Amino acid sequence: MSDQWLVRDINGLIPKLDKVGLGFKAQNPKLLVVIFYDLLCPGCAVLEDEAGDYLVSLVNDGKASLYFVDYPVHRGIERVHASFRCIYRNNPTLFLEALRRHYEAYLSGKLKREDLERVGGECIDKELPMVSEGKSLGKELGVPGTPTIIIGNIPKNIGQAVFGYPGLGRLMQLIEELYVY
Repeated sequence: MSDQWLVRDINGLIPKLDKVGLGFKAQNPKLLVVIFYDLLCPGCAVLEDEAGDYLVSLVNDGKASLYFVDYPVHRGIERVHASFRCIYRNNPTLFLEALRRHYEAYLSGKLKREDLERVGGECIDKELPMVSEGKSLGKELGVPGTPTIIIGNIPKNIGQAVFGYPGLGRLMQLIEELYVY
């Protein structure tokens, strides 16, 4: 599979994302940005570090809706993904802050695997099936791994998927090419 591929029926994807994704929605967006992520993915950490604020600004400016979809590729990380879903359920803004802090610790080498393995609780048990559903959606869309980014033009109902983080400049260029003014 190529590092980039076409995604058809972006509008048909949105209800699936509403079900399994952690969404940040603009009022009348023309752009859809979906990030399939793993909490132990180096590329995902760099993506958040370099492009996180930019992507959130697209939502805040009303240009895009942004979704994070669980796609755990590292064994044993599913419960941690579920715990991040619990954070989102309580406070979506806090999810973004927790994700940033998590990836900062990961990139700096301060993230300890044993700390990740201590998560538990009723909310986590409820969210675990959603982590699996996110991964199933990714497989349905041909996601080969993380990060995979889908950038969709909502009015034209078509999008571009990119496997791997292409760097901030290229990501901005892809978004610019697909955005409808």
